This record gives sequence, structure tokens and C-alpha cells, in this order.
Amino acid sequence: MRVIEFAQAMAIPMCGLLLADLGAEVIKVEPPAGDAFRYNQTPILPGESKGYTILNRGKRAICMDFAAAESRHVIARLVRSADVVLVSLKPPDLPRYGLDYETLAAVNPRLIYLEHIPLGPAGPFGESGGYDVVVQGISGTAAVTGVLDGDAPAFVRPAYADNGTGFLSALGVVAALRHRDLTGEGQRVETSLLSTALTLGNNTIHWFAATDPPVLEVFEAELAALRAQGAGFAEQRELWRKRMLPGAFGNIYFRHYRTLDGFISVGCLSPALNARFRKVTGIEDPRQQEGFELGTPEAFDALAALMRRSEDLFRTRTTTDWIAALQAGGVPCGPFNFPHEVFRDPQIAANEYMIELDSPELGPYKTFAPPIRMDRTPTGVRRPSPALDQHTDEILAELEFTEAEIAEMRSAGTVGFRAAERS
Repeated sequence: MRVIEFAQAMAIPMCGLLLADLGAEVIKVEPPAGDAFRYNQTPILPGESKGYTILNRGKRAICMDFAAAESRHVIARLVRSADVVLVSLKPPDLPRYGLDYETLAAVNPRLIYLEHIPLGPAGPFGESGGYDVVVQGISGTAAVTGVLDGDAPAFVRPAYADNGTGFLSALGVVAALRHRDLTGEGQRVETSLLSTALTLGNNTIHWFAATDPPVLEVFEAELAALRAQGAGFAEQRELWRKRMLPGAFGNIYFRHYRTLDGFISVGCLSPALNARFRKVTGIEDPRQQEGFELGTPEAFDALAALMRRSEDLFRTRTTTDWIAALQAGGVPCGPFNFPHEVFRDPQIAANEYMIELDSPELGPYKTFAPPIRMDRTPTGVRRPSPALDQHTDEILAELEFTEAEIAEMRSAGTVGFRAAERS
């Protein structure tokens, strides 16, 4: 299966990566100067960065000025040879470049065409580009996940909307391919960062007519008053938590704790697991008492005291001690790792969830293993990320362009590397 990727940055390159892991031949079409991620995501060498290297393994790459009319015949041959095209460009640019679905489907009617429109095709931002930080803000997820940075919420890493869109895009492609297997029909598939973020926020971003209108009325009035007083993000979110998530306040069961020598993660999501947690720790939860009423001032005070007791208790023993005690009591838990510690974590190592690849330009590097494993058709990484302009001539030759034609296109700037103009 051949996939052609017209995309930069993260979301759709992640889709291409996953399809490559699953065995697809993925050809990445880069502009003449290369994907912008080659230059702005922790660059190591000219045209080579950590960010680009991580997201483009398993692919070959061709440099082409697809904005130029002279590239249309090259695009047509690529598309004619393809099963899937992945596109992530501003919607107004697609017809101008000849990369819209109608144009490409006329070349290859069986084509699966994945179009990523970051903020959706309609609305006041419908024709705009989109980035994870913008979508975190519009979707409301930043209000849930953002940590305080001065007087405003900070951008949350990793870029969950970008990565999630890559996963969903790959799923959409596979579903469309299955439909084509059954019917012979190609089709257009659409994903967006904004829709992905709203999907990821499902357990907090919802509305129920049976319960929410009166609560929202009180909350919105109080929030407006806070904002009029100049309250910052921390105060506004604390109000949201108390009014909109009263059951989540006083969380001692599903969270991270500081220990005597580090941190630990605890995950209890059922009454039975909560009871095990209380048995191991000896902590008494006032919510187990008859007549305890959530949402009252007295309840907030009692739950604040409960959290302090739990936090103080966890600080008395080491992470290793707590993991042993909690595991013995059947409580889900694990060590809290900083990113560099995952490379020596025994659970990750035992399952080979990180792999080492070798880049001809950058040398050995470690990254995540294919996240899907299959018995009959094993997944894997066939090659490291491509160097800039590495496969241009090779791919053009496969498309039956002659050496003279390739040299002429290079001379005209239609294909091949060309340094970006400095502003």
C-alpha cells in the first residue's frame, strides 16, 4: 500500500508514521526547503532536528515545489500510483495547488483522501491554520489541563490534540480502505484538531439538561464577578472545579503523590479499589459517613483536610516502600517518572516499548516502539527518518521520469532542495 503525505509538523506526520509502522510505503512530499519541523524542533544539524526525526521514521521523502504549476504532472503520477493521500494544508490552498479531493479523485477514483482541517471547514476560523495550543484554548481543555504560568495557563505538553489527531486519522484511513476493499470505492476522510480535543475532553466537556442548567447559572454569575474583580486563572479554575466538579474535589484516590524520596502515581476508579486504598493507608474518608453532602462549605473544608492528611502520609515513606505496600493490597500504582527515567524503567524495558534506531546523520537515538502489535502481520520500523531530499531522484525514477527529465526539473526548481529565502 502506498501513502503520499502532503503535511508538515505533527498531526498528519504522526498518521503517516503509524501507517508506516503497519507496513505501508509512505512517501513524504516536502517543500523545497523541507518540513519546517526540520528547523524549529530542537535542531541538531542543518535540516535535521529531534522533532522531525521522531515523527518521520519509516518514510521516504521527496522535495517538490507543489505550489508551482510545473509540479502538477509529478503530483498526478504520484497520486495515480497511490492508495492513500494525506493532506494538511489551509483549505483555500488546496484548489490553488491542485491538491483538492475532486482534482485528485479524477486522477485516481479509488483514492482514499485524508484531509486534515485543523479548526473545521466552517465558522469564523474555518479557513485558518491551527495549532495544538490554539485548539487547547478553543476546546476548553486548557482550562482543565493547563498549569499556571504567571497569571495565565501554560501550554500543556505533550501536544495531545496533534498526536490524537494522528491516531484518529490513521483509524479513518484504515476504515476507508476496508470500505474500498468491499466496494471498490474511494472516498474523502476528514479530521480536525478541534474535534479531537473535544473528544479527548469527553469526561469534563459535556452538558446534561437534567442537571446542568441551574448549576451553570450560578457558576457563570460567580465567574463573571471574579473576572470583573480581575481574578487570575488559578482563582477562576478553582471556582470551576468547586461548582462544576464537586465530586472531584477531595481526590485522594486517582492522583500523583509526593513521597519521602520522589513521587508515586495511584489509580483507583471504583468503590472496591477505593476501599483497598483506605485499608492500606488507614485513611478515613468522610464521604463514607452517612449524611455527608457534597458541595457545602463544610464538605469542602472536610475534603481539604482529607487531602492534606493523605499528602502528609505519603511523604513519610519512600516510593519503593509505598509501591510494595499498595501492590500487596491490590491498589493500582506505579513510579512517577521524569522523561529521562523511562529509558531505564523495568516495566517499559520488559515490554520493549522503547526502541533504538540509527540515523545516518544523527547517529543512534531512542524513541517509542510501534504502539500496535499484531501476530500475523508484525509491525515495525523499516527505516529511520529521511534526510532532506534523500529519495527525490529515486522516487521520480520509480514514476518513470528519465534522468534527463529529473535533471531538468531540478534545474527549474520544480523538485529538489532549495534553501528558503531569508526575510
